[in-house]
Amino acid sequence: MTQTTFDRVERRTVAVEVRERLIEAIRNGELIAGTALPAERVLCEQFNVARTSVREAIQGLATAGFIERRGNRAFVVEVVPGLELVLDSRKATVRNLFEVRRVIEPAMAGLVALRASEQVRREIADLASRRASGIDEFRLIDRQFHQMIASACDNPVLSEVYSKALASLFNSEEFASLLYAENNKEEVSNIVESSSHAHVEIAEALLAGDQARTEKAVAAHLRDVEARMLERLT
Repeated sequence: MTQTTFDRVERRTVAVEVRERLIEAIRNGELIAGTALPAERVLCEQFNVARTSVREAIQGLATAGFIERRGNRAFVVEVVPGLELVLDSRKATVRNLFEVRRVIEPAMAGLVALRASEQVRREIADLASRRASGIDEFRLIDRQFHQMIASACDNPVLSEVYSKALASLFNSEEFASLLYAENNKEEVSNIVESSSHAHVEIAEALLAGDQARTEKAVAAHLRDVEARMLERLT
């Protein structure tokens, strides 16, 4: 059988693109059920990417049901039509919810910097300084942190609209399935760490009463979390 080869990928942060190239090869029969994927080293050379990108792509294939692990090798399996859409739909939900947050949250936090009392701003800062022992505790702190900001904006209509968006996010099964997937464990820890630092930066801007700085910090935080979830979780 002729060995399957792949065109080089020029960009470096391309785990999703590598995964899609492999999916295409499986769909068109270049990689057939029962055969092993080329070794990671070979894929790195053919796609011209780092091994971390190849590993992320392979993790995505396993999550979507295209391959299975047998010892140290990954083998193509018979794919149920439409199974790969599960992963895409989860990330579509995350994208939609974060789009709503990016529209509302920075401006709302900016109002808090202008309107909230020093006591309320200090309470928000105290919560931001708390460190979670795991994802469950962090999710509680995270939701309380953002909800406190919403409550302090002194606009009950805006607070109510945002609270509904926040509830949709935290009650989303798609959102939770990404956070609790075993293969995402390391990256979720990174998200928790970066989010904890971002909360402190937001709180410091609020304490200073700096509207522009607060809005900038919130926007950066949301962009970072969204990008990590869409690009690095599988």
